[in-house]
Amino acid sequence: MTESDFIWILILVLTAAALTLYLRSGHRTPARRGGDGRTHEAPEDARPSGPPEVWVADLQSSLPPMPRITSRRGSRAAEAELDGDDEGDAPAPAKDVRTTRYWVQRVFFGTDRAVEAMDEHGADFGNRRAGRLTLGHTDITIPREAHREGRIERPTEYGFFSVTLRRKACDPEHHFTVLKTEILSEPAFMAMASHVAEGAERFAHTAFVFIHGFNTTFADATFRAAQLAHDLGFDGPAFAYSWPSDGETQDYASDLESARNAGGFMDRFLELVFETPGVEKVHVIAHSMGNAALEALLTRAGTRLGQRGQAIGQLVLAAPDLDAGSFETMAGHFTAAAKGITLYACASDRALLASQQGRDTYRRLGDVGPDGPVVVQGIDSIDVTPVGSDLFSLNRNAYAQDRGLLDDLGALFSTGQRPPGRRLSKLTEVAGPRGIYWRMAR
Repeated sequence: MTESDFIWILILVLTAAALTLYLRSGHRTPARRGGDGRTHEAPEDARPSGPPEVWVADLQSSLPPMPRITSRRGSRAAEAELDGDDEGDAPAPAKDVRTTRYWVQRVFFGTDRAVEAMDEHGADFGNRRAGRLTLGHTDITIPREAHREGRIERPTEYGFFSVTLRRKACDPEHHFTVLKTEILSEPAFMAMASHVAEGAERFAHTAFVFIHGFNTTFADATFRAAQLAHDLGFDGPAFAYSWPSDGETQDYASDLESARNAGGFMDRFLELVFETPGVEKVHVIAHSMGNAALEALLTRAGTRLGQRGQAIGQLVLAAPDLDAGSFETMAGHFTAAAKGITLYACASDRALLASQQGRDTYRRLGDVGPDGPVVVQGIDSIDVTPVGSDLFSLNRNAYAQDRGLLDDLGALFSTGQRPPGRRLSKLTEVAGPRGIYWRMAR
């Protein structure tokens, strides 16, 4: 390297560092991430006055009619028709589905996040705690041609350290995007979900709830719930509970406190899911730190969920961010709430690895050690490390390498068959030092 080359490299590094300090010092209006994944410049007071319900009413009166949603092959996400807008209440003319650019998957949500603002897509939830439960639905677009099973396609970002310098524009033909988010009353929430449940065929009278993990935005949580429903061919109502994770910083302590604080709100949310007409079976998937929120609920005395007995059909603990050593003492709270429990352990789950940076050296329940995953009586432990480097967190560069995990989830939700090796041939029984577990092959 010549002296001239060294000088130019030094200049570039110093320039980039100066830009980082400038952006962090508040010399521009802070940017916020909108519900569609784009970055919007926030005005001095981005929140309109009045309660969120008033904002929603004002927004709905100004929005164009929603595209009609129809089922795809009777089992998966819905179609968004793009060739012109509907006129009033007149039915849209039939179109060749090959002319559509994306599917639309509806996700029903509950959250104790606060509404940050309203935009053209509806309510935009941030990372602040609202201190109350908000219900609604969000419609997520899934690109027809670009989508690959297990993956959430999002725009490429270019940045320096933690500062995003450039992000490609969202395009529903290539990316998951938010089409519309609507806040609902409890009766409207249950009525809409009931309509989906009553029309389900492949997963008749069945619902699933996804609880996201560490460092996840509201939009990211709904993207993952939509991806799971779509790739599973799940035609029942898909629900997501989103607690106030920061979603942008590695603030482990803050996220953990928010997760545990959400237990009471989640209790009411699950009660509404159980009471939805047409829903007879409810499965729950908790990822990473979402298991801490679930633990706070299950170990709390006098909850609605606790009074229901084994109300949950299949409970999936995906790379759970719980202390492995203490889990055996609390496992009874989990088995008392669910008819069947499956632990998906992954040695390379990115959300779990990120959370471990802020913890001590004690082993996490979702990790896989030299002797295999943690084995607990009454819980099926499966090592899924071979099929991917990420489970259910939003990671744009890692995804399941085959359908193994999706196939097992689908079979689990459909039949609940045990032991795991009986429902999926890719699962091999292993005799570990502490008991039997299963390993998923590619």
